[in-house]
Amino acid sequence: MNLFPVIIVAIICNFIHSSNCGTISSELLSKLRNGQKADAILELPSVFGKVMSNPSLTFLSGADKANMMETLMKQSTSASQAPFMAAINRLGISDSATPFWISNDISLTNINLGAIQSLGALPGVFNLREQFVAKLDPVVRGNRVSRATFNETIQKYPHWGVDKIQAPAAWSRTKGENVLVAIIDTGVYMEHEALRDGYAGKWLDATFDASTSPIDPNSHGTHALGTILGRTNNIGVAPRAKWIACRGMNQYGGGLESWIKTCAQWVYQQRPGLVSNSWATATGGTSTSFDDIIKSWRAVGIIPVFASGNSGDNCGSAEYPGNHPDVISVGSTRKDDGMSGFSSRGPSPKGLVKPQIAAPGSFIVSAGNKDPKEYKNMSGTSMACPHAAGVVALLLSANPSWKYDDVLQALTRTAERPPITKECGNSNTTSYPNNAYGYGRINAKRAIGL
Repeated sequence: MNLFPVIIVAIICNFIHSSNCGTISSELLSKLRNGQKADAILELPSVFGKVMSNPSLTFLSGADKANMMETLMKQSTSASQAPFMAAINRLGISDSATPFWISNDISLTNINLGAIQSLGALPGVFNLREQFVAKLDPVVRGNRVSRATFNETIQKYPHWGVDKIQAPAAWSRTKGENVLVAIIDTGVYMEHEALRDGYAGKWLDATFDASTSPIDPNSHGTHALGTILGRTNNIGVAPRAKWIACRGMNQYGGGLESWIKTCAQWVYQQRPGLVSNSWATATGGTSTSFDDIIKSWRAVGIIPVFASGNSGDNCGSAEYPGNHPDVISVGSTRKDDGMSGFSSRGPSPKGLVKPQIAAPGSFIVSAGNKDPKEYKNMSGTSMACPHAAGVVALLLSANPSWKYDDVLQALTRTAERPPITKECGNSNTTSYPNNAYGYGRINAKRAIGL
């Protein structure tokens, strides 16, 4: 390992105090100086604008556009990352590094202070920080639904959430046929009776487990997917849609940024109609780490649906990426159409209404992960997001040419508008749209035009 070129550049950069030497976050340095190692991200300037302005894309659409965009992103990020990857190789830490073309950054796993300082001294505009950890906000986990209760209620009638949004009425037109749904979560228990027949055969485990077939040791992802498209016992909103999944979170509900971004790149390449995301970052509401990914998904026709978060009813509590301008953000409601107390509110950091819509999220029964016939109830915006994702699947099935704006307009203009007793924090605003329900609680029947 020859460190001489890295050391020389570091000396020069430090001597001239150049503004092009990049930055290292104080939090990352503090952790490393305590003798710990860390999982870091080297962020480089966005190439998205450059890619989208390339004349090669002008007359392309569909798969051709997506493939050309991927080629251009790979070319641009490879050139941008080359000096850093060369330094990483010289430092002997290439096995710990993963470059991303969808977001122009490099993840570094289990890295030490010396390596970070060497990279931080290189010329260029960049930022070195700790990886965010995607999290599943605390949800209320109920017990397994007893077989007697299940047989008496769920099998006879649609679950209350599916029924509340009038999904069964929309099924006379479509049940989600010909729509591919992606989910990034804790995985999927594929053997569940509600999910096994909807599997489209594509799976990636981005965690350390690297399972080659779908698993879910947590149950969160299985439950969420069951609400989107479960085929048994009326638990799914779009029961004839197909699914693919990427596991970006471990059995404890935490996901390294590198895992989530690996999933995001994979989802881009699969080109589903939509991707459901019942998670948030732990970095708060003002992050930008997922911005280019969201833009890239949108550019190739993938509709991103996110939970708004479970941080409660304070103003501005909507979590990232759910508070991003270019995603459909979903808040949670109760059976009586009141807002769930845990559901995060807007506005977004840019002053936009967030969430845009609300959906059932309290005491939702869906698929469990213990056996093929297990059902359990859970609460959270993690449960509301899949209801909305299911309606998006219905809309895309009924209107194959629709894009993000068409879907969002259909959801928002047909939403139910329950009485508001508390809009955001201590505000008593009762107008729509607002930062609790957004434009209202979704109605599948009305959205689909019935």
